[in-house]
Amino acid sequence: MTLLSRRALLVAGAGALAACAAAPEQVPVATNVHPLTGLVDLDGAPAVMPRLPGAVTLIDFWASWCAPCRQAFPHLDQLYRTYRGDGLEMVAISVDDDPVAAKRFWASMRPRFPVAWDKVGAVRERFHVQNLPTTMLFDEDGMIVQRNEGFDRADHRVFEEHVHRLLR
Repeated sequence: MTLLSRRALLVAGAGALAACAAAPEQVPVATNVHPLTGLVDLDGAPAVMPRLPGAVTLIDFWASWCAPCRQAFPHLDQLYRTYRGDGLEMVAISVDDDPVAAKRFWASMRPRFPVAWDKVGAVRERFHVQNLPTTMLFDEDGMIVQRNEGFDRADHRVFEEHVHRLLR
């Protein structure tokens, strides 16, 4: 299993911004395996995983060196703080090669949502992540409601509309 380097992610991202308008997808894994299997926290211990399927869940793939990730984090944090009491589950998954860089980024942003590290890249591959950030919203049945690559405020508002509709 090969980890994507920064360069590979950036090169792949140059031509792949319109991948979001496909038919609904289901969580990309066999039913007897949790789709987020393989995640650890930034210290290397097993990560606490959201119920997926089973809850409205937002997953965000990010890296410390990613400028659009820095733009997205405050918006994602506000979304999480607004809707976690209604049942929104979330995990932000670092794809950094170095967990120390991810920790520094996390400490500087101070979001309230949970973080995990995709140490070997298995989860990133399972979800076909090519660009950062990649953010996905799943309904309670594990169906992808929205998937975005990059960060755009208009797309974030659509995420919020979907979350509101699904939870309230």
